[in-house]
Amino acid sequence: MFQPLINFDEYSSIGLLFNGVGCLLWVVAYAILVLEIRKKKFVEMPAYVAGANIGWEFVWSFIYHPNTGLLFSLSYQAAFLLDCFIFYSVLRYGTKQPMNSETKKHFILFSLINFAFWILFSYTYMNEGYDTMIGANSGYIINVVLSMQCVFLLFQTKDTAKFSMLLAWSRMLGTGLITVSMFIFYPENQFVQLLGVSCFMLDNVFIYILWKRHGTLLGLLKSSENGS
Repeated sequence: MFQPLINFDEYSSIGLLFNGVGCLLWVVAYAILVLEIRKKKFVEMPAYVAGANIGWEFVWSFIYHPNTGLLFSLSYQAAFLLDCFIFYSVLRYGTKQPMNSETKKHFILFSLINFAFWILFSYTYMNEGYDTMIGANSGYIINVVLSMQCVFLLFQTKDTAKFSMLLAWSRMLGTGLITVSMFIFYPENQFVQLLGVSCFMLDNVFIYILWKRHGTLLGLLKSSENGS
């Protein structure tokens, strides 16, 4: 079926602009995450939600496509391709995140089952008519879990050098701009608006905590240097 480059017939230009820039910032966030993984051998993506993230992207890259236009479909697919490396890295390095020994023992199996479940969830959620034509409802369900898990992971990880502030800002701005487009695209969809605002608040909490802990860490390092 023919898909326009950008669907100006069904969506407003300003909404498409916010959504498009937000999608682009998520692709940038994934690219940063890939670079951080290669450098640190540690994955900032919370291990328990990684399967949900790539499962949703698989469905909306290859089974369904956002009706906002071809450029938006390509951004979903670009995110999926980057997420393939991220998910592989989660399988490889995910047990470096705080978890008990039993979880570590079955981690790869759990991750693969989680991935399969979220493919089925995202597919059936849309197929049964619960989702929007760009996957916003299911996407935000996963996104709010991701944002919450990021805060939990930060609390549980002592070494703040493992986290990138640039990644945190890219993720927050990407989701924030997409959330603005949700108010424009779906003014009556209070469900997705609530989840979008919740993600924005959680992402800013993450940035604030990371900033405070980075500052504390730098202070300790300087004190140590002065003492030596």
